[in-house]
Amino acid sequence: MFPSRPLPPVVALLAILAAGLATSACPEGASSPNGAAGDPSTDAASPIGDVVTTRQGAVRGSATTVGGTVVRLFKGIPYAAPPVGELRWRPPQPPAPWEGERDATQWADRCPQAESRLGSGAISEDCLHLNVSTPASSSDERLPVMVFFHGGGLTIGTANSDIYNHHGLPRHGVVLVTVNSRLGPIGYMAHPALSAESEHGASGNYGTLDLIASLQWVQENITAFGGDPGNVLVFGESGGGTKTLSVMSSPLAEGLFHKAIVQSGSALVTPERTTLLEAAEERGEKIAAKLGVQGEADVLARLRAAQWEQLVDAAADPEVEFRANLTVDGWVLPRSVHETFSEGSQHGVPLIVGANAGERSLQADVPMLANLHSRTGSAQTYVYSFSHLPAGWRGEGCVAFHGVEIPYVFGYVPDGLLAPTILFLSRGGGCTLDDPGAEALDDEVAERTMQLWTSFARSGDPSTSGLVEWPAYSEESPAYVDIGASLEVRSGVEQSYMEPPQRSE
Repeated sequence: MFPSRPLPPVVALLAILAAGLATSACPEGASSPNGAAGDPSTDAASPIGDVVTTRQGAVRGSATTVGGTVVRLFKGIPYAAPPVGELRWRPPQPPAPWEGERDATQWADRCPQAESRLGSGAISEDCLHLNVSTPASSSDERLPVMVFFHGGGLTIGTANSDIYNHHGLPRHGVVLVTVNSRLGPIGYMAHPALSAESEHGASGNYGTLDLIASLQWVQENITAFGGDPGNVLVFGESGGGTKTLSVMSSPLAEGLFHKAIVQSGSALVTPERTTLLEAAEERGEKIAAKLGVQGEADVLARLRAAQWEQLVDAAADPEVEFRANLTVDGWVLPRSVHETFSEGSQHGVPLIVGANAGERSLQADVPMLANLHSRTGSAQTYVYSFSHLPAGWRGEGCVAFHGVEIPYVFGYVPDGLLAPTILFLSRGGGCTLDDPGAEALDDEVAERTMQLWTSFARSGDPSTSGLVEWPAYSEESPAYVDIGASLEVRSGVEQSYMEPPQRSE
């Protein structure tokens, strides 16, 4: 199920040995620690406890009880082998199996990136892990699955967050998966030598291949956590929206998901966000030149031997002009996202797209994506504008800024509103207070938002009885839902944009 490529001889041998371990570690008919046999996708129903058996082995997570609902969280489950050494800048390979129980109560490492406000904790290239939260008590519950791709401009960030892995969405009857994938030059650098060694003549979209591998893992393993592999939603915010559009546009992701939500991350649909392979390769050559290895006969060996910190620093040099982006490589992305949606070649899944009231994308790429998907797609399109703010920020006249919807989507209020990242982003909406002044209304807005998102995950229609009848969007009838203190159906999302106030320094 993973993207194929010829393996180096040593790696191929290890893969064969690993496959042998996989078939011998749990003999046919033997019980796993939680009572399930070795194949989590086909076994009879089994109770879900703190230990769940995946295809690679058993993982032990932790449980939280909220309002009578038990939600179990499993952190740091590998969905691919560590992309190190010879596997750097190659498609992800299957993870090796393990014996016994793997501890899944601690975050795994973040993927290589510069230090920022978007995450903390150790960083290494052994980062292709995901986190699973489930309210299921039995593997036969077949709950909708929501797979979240984190933001950070394809350069920074992590899925290892209390906000992203909060119990709010699982309490509404879904299995939540949050994914870490390669970023920056490790995930998106192209180079002529990399393209030459690829059987597809392609390079640059390794981060997207990771996302596809995570969705393949979901198909093969999520039943063990009580999820339905036939009902998978992908969603992401900011750079996570870019990731969502990438899998919507890649033929390699066919059949791996069934619905999508793009939150404040639709700019990839514009023609200006197109990077062709030749241009991407030139930037990769500049990174190699910055490291002093571009003229070497063994340039790839030298690049693979470099420390990841060296690569991140070289890519950040203004002279290199590197920007992590999808590359039109003829394989992962046969054509640009704009061309894909214009031709109707995107995967035919229902889509929710929107942004926050203080974001100019409401006047540009949000309606562009909505128009293209509703015109050429084979499934419905729904549009929103998120306008709510806590009382303190409302009182000082600021507007809903980039990222403010995240704590509401995941139900992590009020604590999530006090996260350093949210407070930093609040300045973009003209907010100055470090205490947003959250109140009971914020819990209500979070509850409504989670109901909308999980209703869409269940059925592909975000309309929710007793809350709102959310009409599908079209160019002729450009309806959208304003998510504020109440839910209101309006027309013309471009008009929902609100200019942030200018503050003196």
